[in-house]
Amino acid sequence: MPALELRSPDLNRVGHYWDYAKNYRIAAFRKANPDNQIIILLTEFACRKWGVESFNHHGNVFDAATIAISDVLFRILRDDFGHVGVGAWLKLFIFFPLLILHMVPYTVKFIVGRLIGKQVGTPLASYIHRQQRVIYMHLRYLGLKTFLPYFNAVVASHENIFESFENTVGINGKPLQYFGVLYPEFRETIVINKLMKGKKLFMEITGSLTRYRQKWINRINRYILHLLISDFSLCLALPFSPINSGLTLDRGAFSLHPPQSRTWSHSSPMRIYRALSVDHNLPVLTRHFHQNPIEDVCFLFNGGRSLAEMCEMYYDPIRLNNFIRPRVQAYNEIAVSRNNVLTGKLYGDLAMQKLQN
Repeated sequence: MPALELRSPDLNRVGHYWDYAKNYRIAAFRKANPDNQIIILLTEFACRKWGVESFNHHGNVFDAATIAISDVLFRILRDDFGHVGVGAWLKLFIFFPLLILHMVPYTVKFIVGRLIGKQVGTPLASYIHRQQRVIYMHLRYLGLKTFLPYFNAVVASHENIFESFENTVGINGKPLQYFGVLYPEFRETIVINKLMKGKKLFMEITGSLTRYRQKWINRINRYILHLLISDFSLCLALPFSPINSGLTLDRGAFSLHPPQSRTWSHSSPMRIYRALSVDHNLPVLTRHFHQNPIEDVCFLFNGGRSLAEMCEMYYDPIRLNNFIRPRVQAYNEIAVSRNNVLTGKLYGDLAMQKLQN
């Protein structure tokens, strides 16, 4: 999730920029400190499809309709998101018939349920539940777009993120300055010593459980059952933050990282980093995008043979070490080198601006 890189104690607790009170704090800080240089770290993609834009929008036309309607409703309900423009009303008018069409199955299910005496959620409740991820991502998108004009510059976590923000203005109407990509660096000793410790032999998957990801879970579970790999438990979907969810759960030695859809076009560097540095499991990719060097640290799933190799790494620490250590070392060399360039550019540019002021 996008986070703020800020050097003020007033903003240390900013957190999620779709929170109304915290958005107010950003605006108040900028007003009180007009000359401060504020930089934001972007970790999500703004995607345009079917004429509407939102975070990670790779869905169908019905998702676009949900975004168009959410855009108007959120702006009406939240004065921090700005007014509803003519373009937003026009998109709402165009997509509204699709929303009605999309509601038909939920309405039929509700009516039939009532007729047979079965407790069924209302059509609107069922629709919102189904589209929860789309609505949530657009709420985040609106928060970011609304408050980018308070920032001076951006740093991204992925090479392609800034493409959709390069025409965005920042403070004082000036174009947002782009410093480059920040590559998270692994603490090699911690990664090696904690990898798979206390973990069970299965693949866990966190985040949005889309239909495509569910297909991957089903595919892997079929491999496990058909090949009679008794040691390997079935793949399991978990909450994104099991530690903070209040649940006591077994954690997998491996984490599965399929894209959210078949047409998804970007890797997820921060999820891979989190898997190794926070969850201490080995990330497993279903597709190598060749976009970020952190992808090379992962294990690439390639059918039933991959499950046998994963079993060997789980039971043989030497084999696991031989797999992960050189990959982490190679990645860190690249990350440190590129981060040094980023740091030099960042501090050099800010120092120059300070001298000019």
